[in-house]
Amino acid sequence: MKVSANEQVGVTRATGAILVTSTSLRASDTDSRIESSAAKSYVFKTCLKNDSITTVSKDGVVTLTGTVAETSHISLAQDTVAGLPGVISVDNQLQVSGEQPAEHSDAWIGLKVKSALLFHRNVSAIGTMVNVTNGIVTLQGEASSMAQKELTTEYANDVTCGA
Repeated sequence: MKVSANEQVGVTRATGAILVTSTSLRASDTDSRIESSAAKSYVFKTCLKNDSITTVSKDGVVTLTGTVAETSHISLAQDTVAGLPGVISVDNQLQVSGEQPAEHSDAWIGLKVKSALLFHRNVSAIGTMVNVTNGIVTLQGEASSMAQKELTTEYANDVTCGA
C-alpha cells in the first residue's frame, strides 16, 4: 500500500499531538504532587500552620503567595518547597503580616534562634524553648544526647554572634 505525502503529514501531526498531551499530563501530575507535598510537609503542618500560604506549581516552577506571621517564615517556606522533588525554582511572593520586632531586640534574637533550629534536623526546634532577656539566650528542653545539646547551643551561638 502506498501512502501519500498528505497522509504522512497527518500521521506525524497526530503522533506529535499525542506526545505533547502526555508530556502535559506528566507535568500536571508532578505539579499536583509538589503542591500536595508542600501542604503535607512537616514544616507546613507545624511551623507554618497558622500562616496563610498558597502554593501553586506550573511545570515545576512554584509560586508562593500569601502572608506569614514572621519574617523567618518566608525563607522557611521557600527552603521547604525548594527541596521537594520536581521543583525547578521558587517564586517567593510571601508578605509578612503584622508588626515585626525591632532588629537586634530580644524578640528578634529569639525568632532568629528558633528559626535557625528549625533548619537543622539534628536538633529539636519544637522541643526547645528559647528565652531571651537583655540579649542573653537561654535554651530549655530535653536533648537525646550530649551531641544534640552541644549542636543546639552551637546553632544558637551562631545566631547571637552574628546579631
